[in-house]
Amino acid sequence: MNVVFMGTPEFAVPSLRSLATSTHKVIAVVTQPDRPKGRSKIPCPSPVKEAAQELGLEIMQPININEEAVVKQLQCLSPDCIVVVAFGQFLSIPIINLPGYRCINLHASLLPKLRGAAPINWAIIQGETVTGVTSVVMTAKMDAGDIIAQKTTPIFSGENAGELEKRLASMGAELLIDTLNHIETGNASYTKQDEKEVTFAPKLKKENGLIPWSQETQRIHNLIRGVTPSPGAYTYYCVKNTEEKKRLIILKTQIHEASKTKTSLNPGTVVEIAPCGIHVATLDGFLCITQLQPEGKRAMDAQEYTRGYKMVANDVFNLNT
Repeated sequence: MNVVFMGTPEFAVPSLRSLATSTHKVIAVVTQPDRPKGRSKIPCPSPVKEAAQELGLEIMQPININEEAVVKQLQCLSPDCIVVVAFGQFLSIPIINLPGYRCINLHASLLPKLRGAAPINWAIIQGETVTGVTSVVMTAKMDAGDIIAQKTTPIFSGENAGELEKRLASMGAELLIDTLNHIETGNASYTKQDEKEVTFAPKLKKENGLIPWSQETQRIHNLIRGVTPSPGAYTYYCVKNTEEKKRLIILKTQIHEASKTKTSLNPGTVVEIAPCGIHVATLDGFLCITQLQPEGKRAMDAQEYTRGYKMVANDVFNLNT
């Protein structure tokens, strides 16, 4: 089949690479315009654009995919199928209905669970133990089309969103090729989603990463994993005998058997500096911080941080500034 590929972030790159080496032909790659990045604010290409350039593929970067001129350009390409993997723009009905085999979307959850922009993050935050990838026929309603195929995988207990994303990206690339092959041969099946089972995964904001120490240990651990590496989990450290508060990014935590023992200390209080890391009181016990990053500094393990910043038991992490 002649395929137009639409995608932008790193998650979409394995799918593009697999498609480019398959029996299908990528006739164009559509990705977001170059965006300013870093302190220099120099416009940088998306990961998908970089991959497409390496593969020698035609690239389109419309500001608005639904502009009439862009739609006409896509019509001129006469694609058999349009594949969408984390593109970042909503498609209009004229584009969805343009190819003979419609538009196929690869989504990083087991639909109908976790429709929306951040399914990988919310799967971990909500404590799911299993997730996967789903290929669906695109409709005007986000992530609501008929399911073509799915693959499942466990979520490992210490896995963060960035680590899970890499696994799902690889799984999704395999599922995408299988889906297109079945569509082309007429062997694809289409299953309507059960609207009663729908849940949502809205885009995360920076404030979603603020650690709520007054919640249960497992919920805090899940939140930290779910927002790492982006938008990032953070807290504020109250410097002893001063009014100064330092923002800390929390990168890794662990739950030990002993952490289920409730402490009398207020949530957010440092219980002890242990060999494994910093034990911080929660609603039902404590959580062990093993890796963190002071704002504007490099990442470091907890022992290195406590030596350098003189953190001791009974110091306090605050919920806010």
